Amino acid sequence: MTACLLESLVTARRLARRRVPLGVGLPVALALLYAGVVRPVDGSRAALSAATALASLVVLVASAGLVADDRSRGRLAMTATHPAPPAAWVVGRWLAVSAFGAAALGASSAILLAAAHARVAAAVVAASELFALAHVAALASVAVALSCAAGPTAQVLLLLGLWVAGALPPESAGALAGAVWLTGLVRALWTALPSAWTLGRLLDWALGAGAAAPVAVLVLALQPALWLSAGARRLARSELAVRDG
Repeated sequence: MTACLLESLVTARRLARRRVPLGVGLPVALALLYAGVVRPVDGSRAALSAATALASLVVLVASAGLVADDRSRGRLAMTATHPAPPAAWVVGRWLAVSAFGAAALGASSAILLAAAHARVAAAVVAASELFALAHVAALASVAVALSCAAGPTAQVLLLLGLWVAGALPPESAGALAGAVWLTGLVRALWTALPSAWTLGRLLDWALGAGAAAPVAVLVLALQPALWLSAGARRLARSELAVRDG
């Protein structure tokens, strides 16, 4: 755990040197200004969805090339430069990215809920924030795992594709393709990934506007461990290749 925390601090400082807070903070501030002042969001559901979308943007920017840059520069001989095991290295970077996303989520939610004049019970807001935070953490784990296997451009495109396609309801996908069986397949896929559709189901549940989705919560909670484990294995293979080379 100590190695993970140390790596997360190192990564946070690295992201700060890359001016990620400024690069993310400016568009987020403009979006909050627009949604909170120019055209306030309508209702708590829209406010929480917009806040999570902004947090996802932070995750996308902060994680871009986070591991791929080291791989392209030949810095994966970690026995010399990073004595911690690959798993601690990957988890530490995930913690740093998740912290950036969580900070954006908290600030955005507070501003947008206030702008929407939403009167929601504290317990409902807490449940909604917990679901949104789990979604951000899962998305960050996917981002870090992708960076362990792909370049920054491919990583960003895949994450954008997941967010955009993941907002499509499974029923719409089945109707567009003219195949009823596709609805069930897309439903299972969106549940297995941190998709916007799954997040919407969880927010509706928390706000009392939808059916309970305990399976989606369980899958979302398990995703970071699975994705980070896959990323660590990929990183270990890359390190071995660097040594053999």
